[in-house]
Amino acid sequence: MSQDYRLPYKDDLGFCNIIFSAIGGEGANMAAKLLFKLGVEMFDLDGGYDAKYGSEKKGTPTDVSVRFCDYGTPVRSAGPTTQPHFLVAFREFLIRPLSLNRGLQANATVIVNSTKSPEEVRDILQLNSGTVICLDATDIAAKTHSRLNMPMMAMLCYELKFDPEKVKEKVAKQWPKVAQANLAAFDAAVAQSKRATFKDDGKYPLVSFTEHRDERIGYLNMPEGGAIDATRFSTIGKNNRLSGTGFFPKFEQASCITCGMCMTVCSDPGSLKWVDGKMTGIDENYCKGCMRCVAICPSHKKGKALQFPCPEAEALTTGKKV
Repeated sequence: MSQDYRLPYKDDLGFCNIIFSAIGGEGANMAAKLLFKLGVEMFDLDGGYDAKYGSEKKGTPTDVSVRFCDYGTPVRSAGPTTQPHFLVAFREFLIRPLSLNRGLQANATVIVNSTKSPEEVRDILQLNSGTVICLDATDIAAKTHSRLNMPMMAMLCYELKFDPEKVKEKVAKQWPKVAQANLAAFDAAVAQSKRATFKDDGKYPLVSFTEHRDERIGYLNMPEGGAIDATRFSTIGKNNRLSGTGFFPKFEQASCITCGMCMTVCSDPGSLKWVDGKMTGIDENYCKGCMRCVAICPSHKKGKALQFPCPEAEALTTGKKV
């Protein structure tokens, strides 16, 4: 327990607002839960927690909100934060499609998994003012045999000024079988990060949060009986590339031996086009670019049917430097 801890930010209601933005299956929800547990149990904080789960199968976005306040502060609201002081983006390519600059407060702290410079990420985010911290969390996770969520959470804990020894003790206790890997990733995050602080120089305005939805599902447009009209709200036939990495496997049909190994690992088998029992290509509307099929595709006399499309895609997947 820490009676002396002070939150680095507070809004008018006394809350420090944090949002994690990731893709389903990357551990953002798990990391945020542990962070909230740390704040409550070790630093005498109170607050709220909210998660929008993203499907790993579909590679859909996951947004997790954590709000910290001093113990005794009235906690009267629930739901996601719309005015974060901290933004933790697990993937740089989520920034523009998801408009992650919406609602960011002035002088916010942004932590991004990226090999780019803080200056480049500021321009991608169009940040009004604050601190941008970049770290190659993908590379750190690959080299330490940890997961992407560990270096990202470590960097956030450092910026929150949580006692690192207390945090590492909790991490080791939470996942004892992978304690060594997680602690190695934890230490590497701060050591390998790059940061820059930007004043409000007029380059980018503050962007207020606005909810944007294509259609609302509610009592005004629900069919009788409460069933969802699948013909209007199904994902079938819709473009799901927003949640992908931006890279798709390269397929050489002449090298394919129709072994079907790719089907055993694909997170969304609709990504693999099969006609009359033969693989014919990749459906980019569904493929999220996880490259699992590339990793399992066998090499043989004909070659290798599924390959990385470029060095950048291989680096993103394996942590290998371009």
